[in-house]
Amino acid sequence: MKNIYRNALMCAVLLTIACSGASELTNKNTPATNALYPSWYGAYEFSSDTSGFYARATAVSSDSETAKLRAEKEARALLESYIAKELEDVRSELERDGSNIVKEPNFILMLRNAHYKIEEQATIKQSESVMKEGTYRGFARVEIGKQEVKKLIESGLSSNNRYQREFTESAGFADFIKQ
Repeated sequence: MKNIYRNALMCAVLLTIACSGASELTNKNTPATNALYPSWYGAYEFSSDTSGFYARATAVSSDSETAKLRAEKEARALLESYIAKELEDVRSELERDGSNIVKEPNFILMLRNAHYKIEEQATIKQSESVMKEGTYRGFARVEIGKQEVKKLIESGLSSNNRYQREFTESAGFADFIKQ
């Protein structure tokens, strides 16, 4: 008899749990709702529009200037990294389409050397630091224009006209610069 009551109680509890609705979970720790982040900072590390490429980063330090400098350095590195990935996608697409030039080690080396210059050519658009709990958090936003990226790549491949022509006149590169 005790087993019947216990089983009935357990069934009632399980039925109640099974029939209850799911509640929506919300994440309140996003940069958009966090007062620590500046309004210009945005939600994405990397973005682009018709005129340029942008990267944002944050860093911490016990000194406000060091925090800003670290954030700027990180933003520049992120910008170069994202653009490098896009350029590798263009190179891979050319390779899939049958280009033998883009497989050559010298071409790959020249392309990498060209996009490494993006890091130093990027300009700082916004930078600030905020103190919270005895630590400074630096924020930085850097950018580089699409035409400037195009010139850097053309210049980096300019010692070999075949390389330059094959890459910069490709549909993939045109799409990358146009996006």
